[in-house]
Amino acid sequence: MDSANLPVILIEVVLIFGGTLAFGWWQLRSVRRDRERAAQARAAEAARSGSMDAAPPAPAQVSAAATPPAGP
Repeated sequence: MDSANLPVILIEVVLIFGGTLAFGWWQLRSVRRDRERAAQARAAEAARSGSMDAAPPAPAQVSAAATPPAGP
């Protein structure tokens, strides 16, 4: 390795790792913001439906309530 190229190599390494870290931070921040928005939307939906204390039904309960009972 030629010592004349060392500063260029170091600059490239710093830019690559810095860019990767910045991108990862940005993505994690975006995920956190989306989760907060989803939680706010769920809270607003629960407040609109008037069941603030009730938990949402489990998927099995929803599908069971949607199907009619079996024949006689």
